[in-house]
Amino acid sequence: MGKFFIAALLSLVGISNAFAFDVPGLKVPESFIVDRETGAYYISNINGGPTEKNSNGFITKLKPDGSVEALKFVEGGRDGLLLNAPKGLLLVGDILYVTDIDEVRAFDKTTGQERGGFDLRTFAPKFLNDLASDPQGYIYVTDMGTNRIFSIDTSSKVVKVLVDDKKIGSPNGIVFDEAKGRLLFVTWDSGDIFRLSRSGKVKRLFDFKFGSLDGIDLDEKGNLFVSSFTGGKVYKITRRGKVSEVATDLVTPADISLDTKKRKVLVPSFNGNRIFLLDY
Repeated sequence: MGKFFIAALLSLVGISNAFAFDVPGLKVPESFIVDRETGAYYISNINGGPTEKNSNGFITKLKPDGSVEALKFVEGGRDGLLLNAPKGLLLVGDILYVTDIDEVRAFDKTTGQERGGFDLRTFAPKFLNDLASDPQGYIYVTDMGTNRIFSIDTSSKVVKVLVDDKKIGSPNGIVFDEAKGRLLFVTWDSGDIFRLSRSGKVKRLFDFKFGSLDGIDLDEKGNLFVSSFTGGKVYKITRRGKVSEVATDLVTPADISLDTKKRKVLVPSFNGNRIFLLDY
């Protein structure tokens, strides 16, 4: 465990800037993030259909060297815990947040113990997907199924609909752009990248489109990285809109993120049941 299987990976994806941690037992991994404080990694596993309420979901935790600390660090069904189809992951302080169809669940990042969460069922969401947070203590959640984006005040626990617009085309990955104080999100149906103000104003960031965008993150220079699930690609987009391909021929790259300390793009392969790390 923790060894890099470079040769095997290169034969699979045909690129020279990739390697992988060997993590047997992943089941439909959707999101892959790093704890920038500790270097540990977390992977959400749907383990079934993305809208099935079966409490089969689990979250994997890896040590900084890639070895498995716990394949099922958080596990649906264990001790009565409900975790159906975990998708987007977000770390805020010591809390690990995860979307789960129509709720946002919260866990202690060290112990895995449940730490509450936010029930959005009164808003009838259909497919809560990704999360982002800002310095003011708000969490933002995309709902692919209803073309909405929610804001959650973590202090007051108040949930509001920030965006409700079918024209945006199924919002998926979302990230907070600290340098410009705005949110950026990608869409599945339209293949767009949008910017979003905290007041809910939406504007398309670029004129070009991609296929079935899933994940999005920013590096320390403000370059964007996005994943095309059906296109099997990860793109880098500069502030000026120059596009380059970081990787091609990946198997369903889902909710990507960046490990900026190691300069890696963290890629979960949704249908491949494995994870990739790409140099950038």
